[in-house]
Amino acid sequence: MERRKVAKRLRKRIEVRYGPRTPEHTGYSGNISRSGIMIKAIRVYGPGTVLFMDLIFPEKTISARGEVTWAREGSVLLLPSGRVGMGLKFLDPPEELLKLLEASGSLP
Repeated sequence: MERRKVAKRLRKRIEVRYGPRTPEHTGYSGNISRSGIMIKAIRVYGPGTVLFMDLIFPEKTISARGEVTWAREGSVLLLPSGRVGMGLKFLDPPEELLKLLEASGSLP
């Protein structure tokens, strides 16, 4: 059985503003890696949708794009559990994002 390679994830809570044309909705990261991010949010978009994001770190705000790979809708009460939200694969992640993630915690 072939196993896919999984990037090491950093459990870091940052504010994420996102939307298909401009970052208009707000959510929070559940985890983040060099390859993508899980956003805990009520407003989700379907797989294949490309979203523009502003990732708001304490040090700076970084703009990025990502493609939704999975999405789960549900009650606002489920937000803390991580059962509601979506996963995005970064599209050409900015170098400053990769450097910030490496500096934030043991990402290779």
